[in-house]
Amino acid sequence: LLSKLSLAFWDQDDPYDMGGDHCFLPGGNGRLVQALAENLPIVYEKTVHTIRYGPDGVQVVAGGQAYEGDMVLCTVPLGVLKSGAIKFIPELPQRKLDGIKRLGFGLLNKVAMLFPRVFWSTDIDTFGHLSDDPSRRGEFFLFYSYATVAGGPLLIALVAGEAAHNFETMPPTDAVTLVLQILKGIFEPQGIDVPDPIQTVCTRWGTDSFSLGSYSHVAVGASGDDYDILAECVGDGRLFFAGEATTRRYPATMHGAFVSGLREAANMAHHANARALKLKVERSPSKNTQLCASLLADLFRDPDLEFGSFAVIFDRKTSSDPKSTVILRVTLGGARKKGSVDQQHSNKPLFQQLQSHYNQQQQLHVYSLLSRQQALELREVRGGDEMRLHHLCEKLGVKLVGRRGLGSSADAVIASIKAERGNRRSGSSSLSMKSLMIGE
Repeated sequence: LLSKLSLAFWDQDDPYDMGGDHCFLPGGNGRLVQALAENLPIVYEKTVHTIRYGPDGVQVVAGGQAYEGDMVLCTVPLGVLKSGAIKFIPELPQRKLDGIKRLGFGLLNKVAMLFPRVFWSTDIDTFGHLSDDPSRRGEFFLFYSYATVAGGPLLIALVAGEAAHNFETMPPTDAVTLVLQILKGIFEPQGIDVPDPIQTVCTRWGTDSFSLGSYSHVAVGASGDDYDILAECVGDGRLFFAGEATTRRYPATMHGAFVSGLREAANMAHHANARALKLKVERSPSKNTQLCASLLADLFRDPDLEFGSFAVIFDRKTSSDPKSTVILRVTLGGARKKGSVDQQHSNKPLFQQLQSHYNQQQQLHVYSLLSRQQALELREVRGGDEMRLHHLCEKLGVKLVGRRGLGSSADAVIASIKAERGNRRSGSSSLSMKSLMIGE
């Protein structure tokens, strides 16, 4: 509605208008989409309802299925973002939420009509209609002729503003009847007969759950800055946004949406490269990581549990608590330990893929935190290390951590185990001394 449009900034994008005539793509815009989608995997019949993002990557949940990746590009219309239909975990920054709220999302609907013949002039692409009633000002105010590009006598009527909202509550047959009345009012005074259409289609973008509107505008209280805010990525380069509502220069246009996609493709490539370079720089372990590795190596010389390529250490003072935290180590590569009889893998592919990265002279220790109950459950899994690894990752949902560390939560566990073992050794030494003195 006109009353919701910002008088100060409604035309903020005018200086960036592209020159030249408006044009139609022969065969429709669908051809452009088909070309862009060529060789791309597309999953249909899946409605996204949750997007999780964090330092380790992203997860998109749709139709009861989770899709994981390094980054995600969100291109849903502004109307969908406004509705909250997609839950972001963690919640989007307040700055972005405010920008989504401030920008307006307008409504424009169309009635496409295929006639048995062309009864309008083919010398013009558009013609209009004005209503005396202000409430019906946007009612079929503009007609587009597609006769020269669609290969048939196709005419499209546009309805905008308050009339577009009223249009969505109107039965399609009533809407078409109203359009025909307007067309007859234009052409019949000229002696031109308006035939009934062969086929009609009415859009309903306002109630379409995948759109909830047509395109953005600068509402009262908003400015062009809000387009820039919507374009900002969040989650340290994990979650990106594109679409017509993310481009300050070309909002509410198809080319604006297209250009925003190119922009975000470049941004995502930049962040991916930056992370790759950072990983290369951090390839050498830090002093803290070296210290942690040294402590773990010392503690795992005498594991509390050992089965196959798995070993577990824990604080024996808390061993009666099934929920107490233990540290698990999985050993990959290296010579097989003498006396180990549980190294046969019934389902070899996964474990062999991991082992293949390391020859028999190298070892990789991979650590994770578990509860004592989970560790005991893992020990009882039959089928060798392959089945245990499958159980660990798929059943227990554990994400294995490599040499970059277990995180701060493991520090207390390591310190507790170290202290308990120190006390244990100290107690053993005292007992030995007492025995020695008695023996003397």
